[in-house]
Amino acid sequence: MSSEDEGKLLSSLIQTVRSSSALAAQDIDFYKSLDSNINAALEDTSSNILSLINEVLLSVDPNNDVIEEGKDSFFDSWKSISNILDNLFEKSDHALDNIKTGQAGNNGGSTLKYLNDDDRSTNNPSKRIVKPQLNLKTPVDNTELHPFKPLLTEKPNCLQPFEIASKMIPEEENLPAHYPHPYEYEIDNQKYNDSILVVKEPIASKDWEETEAIWVDTVEGLQKMKDTLRKATELAVDLEHHDYRSYYGIVCLMQISDREHDWIVDTIALRDDLHILNDIFTDPNVTKVLHGAFMDIIWLQRDLGLYIVGLFDTYHASRLLGFPKHSLAYLLEKFANFKTSKKYQLADWRIRPLTKPMFAYARADTHFLLNIFDKLRNSLLEQNKMAEVLHESRKVAKRRFEYSSFRPKIPSPVVFSPVEKDEPWKNLMFQYNIPSSKELLLRRLYEWRDTIARRDDESPRYVMPNQLLVSLVAGAPTEPINVLSVSSYVSEHVRANSKVIANLIKRTLEELTENQGSSTLPVSSSIQANGVDLVEVITKSQIQSIQNIFSSIASLMNSQKGGSTQSIEESILFSGASTADANAAVRYTPQSRTIVAQDELSKRHSMVTKTLEQEYTEKQVQKIALPSNEAETAPQKESGDINGNEVSAPEPAQETIQEDKNEVITLRKRQSQPNNKRKSAEPPSSSEIMDYTTGSGLLKSGRNGPGEQKNKKRKFDPYSVEHVGPQAIKKKSKPTKGKNVSFKR
Repeated sequence: MSSEDEGKLLSSLIQTVRSSSALAAQDIDFYKSLDSNINAALEDTSSNILSLINEVLLSVDPNNDVIEEGKDSFFDSWKSISNILDNLFEKSDHALDNIKTGQAGNNGGSTLKYLNDDDRSTNNPSKRIVKPQLNLKTPVDNTELHPFKPLLTEKPNCLQPFEIASKMIPEEENLPAHYPHPYEYEIDNQKYNDSILVVKEPIASKDWEETEAIWVDTVEGLQKMKDTLRKATELAVDLEHHDYRSYYGIVCLMQISDREHDWIVDTIALRDDLHILNDIFTDPNVTKVLHGAFMDIIWLQRDLGLYIVGLFDTYHASRLLGFPKHSLAYLLEKFANFKTSKKYQLADWRIRPLTKPMFAYARADTHFLLNIFDKLRNSLLEQNKMAEVLHESRKVAKRRFEYSSFRPKIPSPVVFSPVEKDEPWKNLMFQYNIPSSKELLLRRLYEWRDTIARRDDESPRYVMPNQLLVSLVAGAPTEPINVLSVSSYVSEHVRANSKVIANLIKRTLEELTENQGSSTLPVSSSIQANGVDLVEVITKSQIQSIQNIFSSIASLMNSQKGGSTQSIEESILFSGASTADANAAVRYTPQSRTIVAQDELSKRHSMVTKTLEQEYTEKQVQKIALPSNEAETAPQKESGDINGNEVSAPEPAQETIQEDKNEVITLRKRQSQPNNKRKSAEPPSSSEIMDYTTGSGLLKSGRNGPGEQKNKKRKFDPYSVEHVGPQAIKKKSKPTKGKNVSFKR
């Protein structure tokens, strides 16, 4: 199709889209009901468009369902149409990317698909294999009884003697005893190869299909590879690591490439023989190119005893150049026109022999890396960023491995330990919202898991996954059968040790119960804490320091008092141990202190008790007699006797107690309960002050009932005490003018 035809097609398509959008904004059904001609034209157009859509669907896949006519059917099928269109657009994008990549790539070809997706061996999980650690010449040591010691027996290409670099550094304040990095001095002081500072034409990688990687699993093959590598000035290195069936992890493969060859080294079979590569790896005239060597440096020295001098990390180069992504897959796609897969990053690299896709994946990590290094080097030199990349690469090369038991107290970026925190189980508490009351149980199970993992050289997550660990803490089963049913997945170690785990949980729960109970009990006379006798734990120096603290407190009190200090110095608190009982009473005088005898304490107790009883009796008598006196005298003075005889006045309260009880009961019977309440509520007449100037007002208010007084209109009475005078008129607040006016009642 010519450019002129493409222009006509594009303009027609744009006009069609505009017309359809304008038509969709109108009420089509309304216009169809007004004019039969419009209705017929729209129906014909809809049928034609539907037939075109069905042709497109069938052209994509003859098995696709055809859309039937009808509004409901069309809307129901639109989701499948949109999926098919998305698939077509995605395929178009891939085709355009392949065309653009083929034009810009150095290899002049489209993206190479090196993985065979039809290979069933790559889709199924690997079968159970024998742990390769069992066949190693040097057994794996997970005890951490001493700091990690470098595996070096000699130090090639050294500036500092091996004896100095292999000497243990004593313990410091925040740094336990440890062995230094053997090549730290060389990394800081040896220069890079001069060729890294020169802009050169990038050297293209060897054709992927015409070359094959060399498998190295014997000492002879290793020596032959070493002889070839001596001629190179740049090397590309990468590692494949496995950490699921090993406590620390194990290096399974090493990929090495120069400008002509690719090698894949079996680091499991040659684990104890690869130290001979230090002659090349520590040579500063040979640039070692790695991508993201943050962990590769640790794995090399931990398992193989290899160190790198002259490192160039392409990760830091991509970061400083401002690339949107910093992964090796991005660099391969950008510079080498090679698309790799992420499905083998977590593959089990211990299996032998390797499958073809895994072999190709391992080879691709280093095959194109030197060509990528050439292009990155030129870009860095043009932007004057090479020095910063080399500085960051040196920092990565100086990282060292250390056991968790001997890690620095203050985290350091140059030291790596498998466990970086003192209480690693607390991460699980925060992640899974475990209450603090179950922290002890979580810690015990975490420590048990770690012990079993070290013993069997397994990863902790293989022994007991975190989800299973949290389920055991939440459920806290104390029977083996309940341990096995706490989760849908139970690991082999948990299944085999279900009884041990149940007993561990049971003992921990009992300990938690005892600790909770002991916190509410009174303190015993024995000096114990958590069941431990403090006399056997506390040293003499600690006791002496505590005594010195109390002595300083006593001297401070004496200085503030300014008077005689004999009583303070001779106190039981500050005078040391005393022969007296802890519950004994002591009488202090300015001259001496004496213990109060038990007889005197008994006399004091009897005297206090007698005094309190007497005071309580007097208060009780007055409380009973006074109300009866008031209740009897008030009605008798007003009414008198029925026969007209005058009733005598009652006697004082003390004589009332000596009267006959029957007479007192009779007088109380004549008193009614409502009158007592009314009269007790009235204030005494003697204490009330009458104001006769307002007598008329008081009499008037007394005659009115409560209802009349409540409903009476409020008036100003100049002769009343309650009214001070007329109040000023209250100012009314001005309402807000406008639409938001609010009216209140």
